[in-house]
Amino acid sequence: QNLLSHVQLKSRARHTPNLDISALENGVKNPMFATYADGTWIRMVLTEDGKVTLEASTEALAIAFYESKKQDPVTLKSDATVSTIFRTEDLYSPDYVRVGSKAANYGELARLLNTADRTVVRTGFGIPFFYYDQFVNANPNIKAAIESILRDPLMAKVAKVTYREAKLKALQEMMTSETAVVDDKLIADLIAQFDQIRVNDLPRSIKLRSSTNSEDLPNFNGAGLYDSNSYKPTKDGKEKSTEKKIKSLKEALQGTWASVWNLRAFDERNYFRIPHAQVKMGMQVNPTFGNEIADGVVVTKNVAREAGGSDIGVYIEVQRGDKHSVANPEAGVKPQKVLVTYDPAQPLEKTSYKIQVLQHSNIADDNEAILPQDNPNPVMLDEEILDLTYQVLKAQAHFGPVLDPENKKFALDLEFKVDKEDTGARQIYIKQARPYID
Repeated sequence: QNLLSHVQLKSRARHTPNLDISALENGVKNPMFATYADGTWIRMVLTEDGKVTLEASTEALAIAFYESKKQDPVTLKSDATVSTIFRTEDLYSPDYVRVGSKAANYGELARLLNTADRTVVRTGFGIPFFYYDQFVNANPNIKAAIESILRDPLMAKVAKVTYREAKLKALQEMMTSETAVVDDKLIADLIAQFDQIRVNDLPRSIKLRSSTNSEDLPNFNGAGLYDSNSYKPTKDGKEKSTEKKIKSLKEALQGTWASVWNLRAFDERNYFRIPHAQVKMGMQVNPTFGNEIADGVVVTKNVAREAGGSDIGVYIEVQRGDKHSVANPEAGVKPQKVLVTYDPAQPLEKTSYKIQVLQHSNIADDNEAILPQDNPNPVMLDEEILDLTYQVLKAQAHFGPVLDPENKKFALDLEFKVDKEDTGARQIYIKQARPYID
């Protein structure tokens, strides 16, 4: 896994190891597993010399170990009384209590980085928690199922994965059902606003990204736990009918709301002792990138520990196109890895930036084919790397005092695109910023 994949980000935030047994010869068919029956609890030990050993464990000991690693209980904040559909430029970081940290930080980022001459953060909207609560309350069967899950002691049992998964799946099916009630006025208001964002005289597709009050926090990133969905107002180059637009938007809203109850999200919240009843789903909304040139993740810290082991640096993982993800990589796919060092006394002085390519991508120039060897052609141009470094260091200087003023080593984890759909020229766009937890 890449250093900036969701799995790795979670491991760092949890302070837990990340071990893939498929890396061992023959995977679970390796002889070291031969004496253990399926379903056996095993303690895996990685020694300092790099060897893995297995020890039999009782279920009770395994669960006790798991419980000992849990975090301190968390209390979530939310204000679900506000029904305003916010424009991006009207959102500030403190608005996380109404729209979630992702949407609030997106607005803060837009006001910081956008200028009269250039858009670095695409304009969009923030949908508040009010509408998640409204949806749940308008569907008594959904509300009752949530209350039943919250009362059920088996949902907290580590070993009851199959039971937990079935209960959550049944709830999500209720939430995404065609018969579930979604407020007609909300649908109409959103379509009216979304359809004003047009290209080539057609409304653009809109991404509805999860923005809960239990992600993108200084002590919990929640990377990859929830789902994003798209509103698609066109098909085959033609604008859809109003009826089909309504269907598309309703499905996108329901799918995103339902992801509050993803198994992976539920289990992660259990681990961090986040109360499920306090979770609210808002949304960060922005135009989709139809055919991006590159997609990547950047951290304002040298997490690769290159350049003499100093933390100072900007570390980038980026991939061609949008088929191969940095955050959720496929086996055998390598992103381009880049480290940029800078003068900490002058972090916004571009002339001090030094680019070091640590790894080339192995995706072909067609943005799809996986090559048997590295592709020497860069995914990003040097001027794009320098521009991205400048923008993210500017963001870090701003967000540190806002989000985590006591943390002297504050760093940001940001997602970005390279795209030319809007301007006709390649350009960096930033689509998310959250505290980096290490």
